Amino acid sequence: LEGEYLPVVLPARVTSREEYFSIRRPGRGVALDRKKRDAVWSIIERYRENARSTSSLSYAEVAEISAAWLDLYGEEAGVLADHVLIDEGQDLSPPQWKLLRALARPARNDMFIAEDAHQRIYGHPVVLSRCGIAIVGRSRRLTLNYRTTAENLAFAVRSLEEGDFIDAEGGTTDVAGYHSARRGPTPVVFGAQSEPEQLARVCDLIESWASDEWVDAGTVAVLARTNDRALAARDALVARGIPANHVKSAQATSDRVLTLTMHTAKGMEFSRVVLFDVSEGVVPSTWMLDSAAPEERDEVMLHERSLLYVAASRARDALAVTWSGSPSPLLHADTPTHDITTEEHSGATI
Repeated sequence: LEGEYLPVVLPARVTSREEYFSIRRPGRGVALDRKKRDAVWSIIERYRENARSTSSLSYAEVAEISAAWLDLYGEEAGVLADHVLIDEGQDLSPPQWKLLRALARPARNDMFIAEDAHQRIYGHPVVLSRCGIAIVGRSRRLTLNYRTTAENLAFAVRSLEEGDFIDAEGGTTDVAGYHSARRGPTPVVFGAQSEPEQLARVCDLIESWASDEWVDAGTVAVLARTNDRALAARDALVARGIPANHVKSAQATSDRVLTLTMHTAKGMEFSRVVLFDVSEGVVPSTWMLDSAAPEERDEVMLHERSLLYVAASRARDALAVTWSGSPSPLLHADTPTHDITTEEHSGATI
């Protein structure tokens, strides 16, 4: 229902059952005949009745209403912008794009947009022309990565190779030509037979990193698929005597090793990163796949691939990936595994 409401009903500003029966639903991939649309609209009506009774709106609804107000009164009120700079565009919904379009009317250099379809871990692909934003023939693809090393980037992009990603023009995009400005150590990849063994080996690795005087503990992070997994890593580190904090929101500075989810890490970067418990059944999330409609499971898998890509690319220098039992199917079968030794992996790489 969310997948129908956000990209179809809300941006079309549909307010009646008859309007919903007649609108187009481009890109949804879920066929709805008149009977099914009637059932969907009944639920949307109930949702809106409940929202009115509590005087509440979702963020997307606030954006759509604001866009409508700007269309009607923005120029007269003198609140329009000459230029808008937009980052992380891949995570915006159609109502948010329509708000930005209403805020800056079409003109020379009206919008500068940075977006990466491969980092879309929320929502659905948005073709910007459907929101009144013309980018065809005006966009440029960037391929040079300044954050992470060539070795870490190569590992990260492998999780994307079997996915079909849609860009803001409505075409497919791939990772061909992606490269890094610097080199570093090969990512450490290892599996364990049990959860205690996996946690012990993660602690061993972080202890070896912490023994290097050039490594600041606050630049080391353990990223997990869920908060429960991140908390398990935090507890194991603390039990080993390694100061660690679990955080649920982006944090600029820290003097301790951080444990957090892969989602929380988006937009952050660290000198050294452990991707913890990238195991079968954990990544991709079995719960997310099982709870998705059959027609939307491919989109869920793309989100899971993107999430692993985002997490791996948080590491500036050293990257380690661990699992327990069997590795995630998103890790290639020929991914080499390594034993952890202090001599190999404690040194700083500049």
